[in-house]
Amino acid sequence: MDPEEREDEEQRRLEFELAKPKEGNFLKRRFFRLLQRNPESGKSNLNAFISLLVLFLVYVLNQADRLVLAVVLPDGMRCDSNKTQDCNVVNQTTSNSSSSSSACSPGDCIDVSETGQGLLTGPAFTVVYVLAGIPLAWFSDKKSRLAVLVIGITFWSLMVLLTGFVKNFWELLLARIGLGLGEATCNPVAYSLISDLFLPENRATALSAYSFGIYLGGATGYAFGALNQAVCWRWLFRSLGIVGFLMVFVVLLIIRDPGQQKDDTVKTIKPQKSDYTLKETAWHLVTCPPYLLLLLAGSVRNLPGYAIGGWLATFYKRDLDQDSEVYGRNVAIIVAIGGICGAAIGGFLSDRLGKKRPEAKAYVIAVSQILAAPTIIGTLLASNAHVSYFLLFTAYITAETWVGVAAAIVQDVCMPAIRSQASAVYIAVITIVGGFGPLVISSLLESSNDTLFGKCNKGVRNALVIIAPTFYVSSALLFIVVGFALKRQQAVMREEERTYLANATDENDELTEKEKSISLDSSGGNTHF
Repeated sequence: MDPEEREDEEQRRLEFELAKPKEGNFLKRRFFRLLQRNPESGKSNLNAFISLLVLFLVYVLNQADRLVLAVVLPDGMRCDSNKTQDCNVVNQTTSNSSSSSSACSPGDCIDVSETGQGLLTGPAFTVVYVLAGIPLAWFSDKKSRLAVLVIGITFWSLMVLLTGFVKNFWELLLARIGLGLGEATCNPVAYSLISDLFLPENRATALSAYSFGIYLGGATGYAFGALNQAVCWRWLFRSLGIVGFLMVFVVLLIIRDPGQQKDDTVKTIKPQKSDYTLKETAWHLVTCPPYLLLLLAGSVRNLPGYAIGGWLATFYKRDLDQDSEVYGRNVAIIVAIGGICGAAIGGFLSDRLGKKRPEAKAYVIAVSQILAAPTIIGTLLASNAHVSYFLLFTAYITAETWVGVAAAIVQDVCMPAIRSQASAVYIAVITIVGGFGPLVISSLLESSNDTLFGKCNKGVRNALVIIAPTFYVSSALLFIVVGFALKRQQAVMREEERTYLANATDENDELTEKEKSISLDSSGGNTHF
């Protein structure tokens, strides 16, 4: 750096120090830091913030595209979605009848069984999404990340558009598999771009802001489903597909790949060996009890989440006789506000309590899931829809505290050099297991127990009320075990540290004695000479 450039950099730093707010609320200070000028490049982070906003919108679209199917299936897309749930009514419509609740023309529906719905909203998407995400993440690191993202958005938008033209279950299944393949490009590329667009001290804030797209995207999916009363479900998918194509142009116009940025913070925290083989990484993970327990606890907790996501709209349609316009609007608000509040509360409590006791993070999750169990039971058993919606809101606030906290525990228990790989394995495992949640519900509905799970006997309600709270409480117990494992790991680490320091002190003392002996010998020899 020549003297003139050094002077400019010092001037930029001085301007930043003088301009930043010394006082003010926390959000104001964090927002200012997020927009601060990058001292290395001299460029304002306003460009990075705009890029983050675009990536956030992409993520919202990503979540909406995957969720809208579960919203419209029970209200017009399935041919039997208008069947009455009153067992005393004799003249039920046949499975090929049209749904009067849909704006489509008569007979414009898809024959989908209970198992088919569970497959479409679960494994057909999640398994492909996870398996494709691993090689796509590797490819995006080797090639142009922006190109991978653009191709991914284009492909999954095409799949959403084609969903609006399907004629049978198998075409819908293929479109759903294609959706999983395309959407698998989103998170790996977005995480990588955000990490390079923002300074190290701002990355956590930027990534947290991006992750809120989960809840706003889910809310958008429910909101689109609410339009099913006025617009045929086919046009909902077609519209989302067109929005996706427009998003491609926005990405190309605004986002610029900054390239792989130099990160000095990584060098200071990594151990001497920073490049582990696959075998070494696998060995570190399988010999870390807190990590293995976290995989189990996260998988158990994720299964009811996917089950509720895949069947909640069907529950409100069948069991509480709520049309998509009503439950779509209400659940959209609940998911957006309740989900974001729950995630924020979980992060705040775990950070405050986990400063001195890392195991407290796991206990925060455990307590939240125990509190969530009765609220989700009330949501499902309430005979009044308004009461059910209120309890669902409280359930979201309590139940959704776990996602970010569990991800933070992964970072806590793994060495810096393998954290990315550990996170990738964790996400893959809990997503694959969780993706079978909707299929578990459909399996119960297809069982021979018509008294408990029959369509005329609140089958969806009974299936969800068995699965969701049971797995909530089970995961809470497992997270308590994770807490104990974290506490034990901390104790072992402290003991190893004490042993290491004691040995180092002994070695230094021995070395000092040897140096003194050599010095005395040398001194004595010189005197004798």
